[in-house]
This record gives sequence, structure tokens and C-alpha cells, in this order.
Amino acid sequence: MKKIVFLMLLLCFTIPTYAQNIDFSIHENYISTRAKGMGGAFSAVADDYNSMFYNPAALARLEEGNLHMFVRAAIDTNYFELADDIDKANNESDEETAIANVLSENYGNNYYSRLPTIGAIWVRPNWGIAIIPADLTVDLALHQQIGPSIAVNAYLDTTLAYGYARNVKWGQKGKLSVGATLKVINRVQASEAVGIAQLSGDNEFFDQDSANEGLFADFDLGFLYTPEISKKSFFSFLKYSRPTFAFVTRNLIDSGPITNLNLINEESKDAYKLQRRIDFGSKWQLPKFWVFDPKFAWDIRNILHENWSFEKGNHVGFELGWKMYSWWRGYWSAGLHQWAFDFGDLENWTFGFGAEIGWFQIDLSTWQENVGTEAIDIRGRR
Repeated sequence: MKKIVFLMLLLCFTIPTYAQNIDFSIHENYISTRAKGMGGAFSAVADDYNSMFYNPAALARLEEGNLHMFVRAAIDTNYFELADDIDKANNESDEETAIANVLSENYGNNYYSRLPTIGAIWVRPNWGIAIIPADLTVDLALHQQIGPSIAVNAYLDTTLAYGYARNVKWGQKGKLSVGATLKVINRVQASEAVGIAQLSGDNEFFDQDSANEGLFADFDLGFLYTPEISKKSFFSFLKYSRPTFAFVTRNLIDSGPITNLNLINEESKDAYKLQRRIDFGSKWQLPKFWVFDPKFAWDIRNILHENWSFEKGNHVGFELGWKMYSWWRGYWSAGLHQWAFDFGDLENWTFGFGAEIGWFQIDLSTWQENVGTEAIDIRGRR
């Protein structure tokens, strides 16, 4: 049981690590269950409280206000199986050998959890406020750098954000919206390679001395543009799809932490930079019918991140929204998350479902993340 707790809450460790950690994933400061369900393509779709972090320009196009308080959890489908195998190995007579066998059998696998995410976002037309007290992510990758080990990357974020947007009229044809989200993030971060010794016996796992900390102040800048399509223009056939295009720069300043509050340890080092990213997105509206509102979206996300590739940045999705009444509505969605435009490889499929009834809302989704390199294909389903 102790090892299961370790895998759920692992942030830092007491025993020196064996090797420098490896991480080829793209950690996102904020994720939306709805957005992941439609392949992560959401920059131009953002039409709810998630626009605060996906594209603040969309705040200018909100038709109504919403106070959304949420508790989220995301976890790899095989996460608990690994925890159980390690726990059983600790009951063997030669526990270090048993643990080594478990790690070797799972070499190359990735395990992920993002729980809990607790917060509240209040949006109104043109502005919004977000408070996210706790957002914990733990990413585990099994490697054999110097013997079997688990590369652990963990983030615990506390976020306070304010967003504002307006529709801009500069004489251009079409509709242009511009918005920004100012955010303050306090991050506790650990990046360690954990070996067999840490996973066996009664060794302590939590060491505050190995955590990095930092208080960041940064902002995201977003644009939404819906062109006016003339019936006489060459692109007149697009008037029925009403395309909207998005451009977002996140973590625009990217100067690193402004200070270290040393909440975990007085001697903690500064956390790594948030990393500036650029997103391009598009939304294509399909004809509405009955109570349904279908749309297609395509994003290229996280450009400039150190682990970016076209495959990791490419997201496509489809959403079929439905609305019976103002208090009873929802959606079905599907997509391809981090897709290499290879129609022979559709393993990165996504699926989502959401329903809102009065004051209550539920969102469910599954997606697959690419956490490997161009030479080594490693994926994990969430």
C-alpha cells in the first residue's frame, strides 16, 4: 500500500537519485476535459469558461456568464496495475530483484496522473477570473539508464488568473477579437530518476530538499478572427462553414520565476521556466439540425516548446453539441490527439461526452499522449 501511495503523490524523494531525469513530454499548465475529448483542438472553439486558458480572445464572444467550480481527475489506464505490481514485489523474499523484474517488464511504458485539479472559474462577456488552488500532475516513465528506474516528473501548481477581451473594429471586414489572460502561478516541481533502492523496503520517498519552487507572473495573448465571406468571392463556398481562425501566444514573457517563496524548503532551487508556446487554430461550423450544433476544429499547438514536433503539435477534433433547454445541454466529441497525419495510425483517437443539467455538469474524455521521440514511440492513454 505504501508504494501505491508513493505512485499517487510522488513529488520528491529522500535518497539521492541514480541519474539525470529524462522527459520528452509536453506539460500543459491547464487542460480541459472537453477540449481533450475533441483531440485537444480548442483554440478557435473556446466558447465557455475554458477560454480563459485556451484563448482569452473568446471571452469577448461569450453570450452569457458562468461560475464553474470543478474537481477533475485524469489517470493512465494502467497506473494502478503498476502500483499493485510494485507493492506485491515488496512482499517477495528478494524484493529488489522482484522490483527490478517489474521495472524491466514495463520498460518503455509511460504512466500519468493529473489529480486532483480543484478550482473555480467565473466568466462574463469580456472578462473572467480563475482560482485553481491545486493542480497536481505526476508523470512516470520507465527507463534503464543505470539499471531499471522510474523517471518522475511532478508539478503542483496554484494559479490565480484574470482575463479580459474585446471585439476590435479597425475598419477590417469580418470580426476580430483580442484578449489576454494575466496569470500568477506558484509551482512546486520535482524531476527525479528513482531506482530500485527507493522502491524497496521501508525507505522514505518524500524529501522536501529535492523540490524546486517558483512564483511566476506571465500572460497569454489571444486573437480570434472570423472573416466576412462575400457571396461573389472565390471562397463563397465557405460561407456556410463560417470559419474562425485563432492565434494564441502563451507564457509570452517567459522570464522564469520572479521569486521563490520557499514554501517547501528554504534552500529550494528555482523551478524551470513555463516555456513560451504558440498555437494556431481553426473552427469550421457545420449546418445545424434539430437540437444539434456540429463543428470541426484543427489546431497546431505548443510550437516553441523544447519537445515540440509536428506530430505532438497536431490536433484535430469534431464536436456534436446539443441543447434541449438553456439548463439542459451537452455534447459528444471525437478527435485525434497529437496525430502525425498518418491514416494508417489512428491509435491517438479521443472521445468525449459532457452534459449540463441545471447547476451540475459532468465531462468525461479519453485521449492518448505521445511522450516519446521521433526515434522512440512511447504513448500513454489517459
